[in-house]
Amino acid sequence: MFCRSCMAKNSIGMNRRSFIKTASAISMTGAVAGCIGDSGGSNTVTIGAMGPLSGAYAVYGENGQKGAELAVNKLNDEQDQVEYELETADTEGSPSTGVQRARQLVQDGDADVLLGFASSAVLQAVAEFAANEDVIVLGTIAQTPSIVEEPNCRENVFRTSASDVTINTGLARATAELTDFEEPVTIASIIPDYVFGRETYNTFLSEFENQVNNVEVVSEASPELGKGEYQNEIQNIIDEEPDILYTSFLGSDLDALIQQGKQRGLFDIVSEFVNGGSAIMNTSLSFGQEMVEMIASERYYFQYPDTERNLDFVSNYRDNYGEIPVNVAQENYAGVLAVHGAIEATDGGTSKDDMISGLEGLEFESPEGTKKIRAEDHQVIEENIWAGRLQPLRDYNFYGFTNMNPIPGAEVTPEPKCNFNS
Repeated sequence: MFCRSCMAKNSIGMNRRSFIKTASAISMTGAVAGCIGDSGGSNTVTIGAMGPLSGAYAVYGENGQKGAELAVNKLNDEQDQVEYELETADTEGSPSTGVQRARQLVQDGDADVLLGFASSAVLQAVAEFAANEDVIVLGTIAQTPSIVEEPNCRENVFRTSASDVTINTGLARATAELTDFEEPVTIASIIPDYVFGRETYNTFLSEFENQVNNVEVVSEASPELGKGEYQNEIQNIIDEEPDILYTSFLGSDLDALIQQGKQRGLFDIVSEFVNGGSAIMNTSLSFGQEMVEMIASERYYFQYPDTERNLDFVSNYRDNYGEIPVNVAQENYAGVLAVHGAIEATDGGTSKDDMISGLEGLEFESPEGTKKIRAEDHQVIEENIWAGRLQPLRDYNFYGFTNMNPIPGAEVTPEPKCNFNS
């Protein structure tokens, strides 16, 4: 009998009951003795964590992998109902590669669940592939709302994190609460020219206009993703001297904007810099004390909420990896907890149908708070959407949230656009 949990330890570590393997080189031949399955032990559920482990956005895949690993190890140490095994796949941020890796995980690796996906395009492609496969797909990171909306409604696809629409609606409300400009309030924007950029900005602007009586857009720029050179756009913004500069840049694009903006004095000109990409701590940790102040959204921040559950998660993560957990780590951790919650809800059922039944309507606790998956459309309702002011921290050498304005998730999550109950 082939048993992955008996294989050699990989480079990022494992405990005695779980392991991580890269799906780009899955081998399903050979037999290994002494595994739990040989003695007729608990059921085994294989989880495939999918994300970019190479390229410009590799940090998201790597952090997500760590979060999934921590949850698998915790569950295997604390309960005997189900044995969890973890495999990882490098999607390279490419839909076609994502489908290839998903096929390997499902058809060669017997994966029961695929989760993660830093890219909405990769998640959509894998969801289409998985429509006729015996597997559950959990979007724990990608933010497009369309994955759980018509015409993409699929019974085996769920999302356990907020969409970019929910997040930027919350961010707009928090921004209105944290600022007090004389009207009209002037806004400039610089966003990546693809669906995510347009969706985040349009949502933020629409909700901010609902919160503030008189808003004037003075500059809008949408350079291509990965352009890296923003001198012309920065000069146009400086010329307009807006009250608010909004961006949803992530990763290297955001790094470049901050570096070039600092060189030109951009952040001395705009009164408030607002980021709606919801992955700001990756950038903050990279810049350290050279970061700039802003109002930002974040899917998870390690100091909130101040609960025993979150404190334990942060402590365990730091003990295992020597760093604080960022959003994607927590979201993949929560995704694994959702799988276990679904199995518990169906008295140990591990089939695709059992897990669908268990996930629909599931309410479970994660480090960031309570999450409830709507049965109608498989979209999670977060306890809070996290947004606030990013500034230097007294006890750390990086910027963090010194003023958090959580917005109740139920208030800013759109109504279902699928209906599996009909």
